[in-house]
Amino acid sequence: MKMRLWLSAIVLGAALGVGAGWAITSYTTGPGGEDQKFGPWTTTTAVGESEQSPYSRARVAIYGIWGLPPAEVVYFSAREDDEGAPLDPACTYQVRGGPLPTRWWSVTLYEDGFYINNPANRYSWTTSDVAYEPRGDINGAWTLTVSPDGEGPNELAFGPGGGNRVLLLRLYQPNSGVPENRGAVALPSITRQSCAGAR
Repeated sequence: MKMRLWLSAIVLGAALGVGAGWAITSYTTGPGGEDQKFGPWTTTTAVGESEQSPYSRARVAIYGIWGLPPAEVVYFSAREDDEGAPLDPACTYQVRGGPLPTRWWSVTLYEDGFYINNPANRYSWTTSDVAYEPRGDINGAWTLTVSPDGEGPNELAFGPGGGNRVLLLRLYQPNSGVPENRGAVALPSITRQSCAGAR
């Protein structure tokens, strides 16, 4: 009888552990108050820090294995548009932003944590190569077009895969105060333009 109780406890504990691990590593937010959400963008303050919860360590081990401390890089991820709808690979979106409080930035599109194969071999846009408007310099506005095929200037391709898509905005060497006050950053908008056979 005692042996059966012990075995039941072990099986139950293992199931709970696997379930908790799956839940924590499958979603962008988790316990501990380390995540902050601003519109469609989520930032995890624990990335790159020596003191973080076991849940954050598990997520970082999967999604941000080389995450740098906030003084070096602040990360924002988006899995949805401004209306709160998940990014749909059958749709076209405009990601519109302006000057960001950092030395250098990049926006990268991923599918399940990996680059997406596309004919242009274009995986991200940065401070250095995006086309600005109307001034043509880094103090101007910029717009990325994220679409199924990714054609034209400042475009990123969703590609044909069926995985989860996420945009990752990195602020490299952010201005003083940004890591502590991320809500003050004027983050890009993500607006759905059209869909071809939206799911």
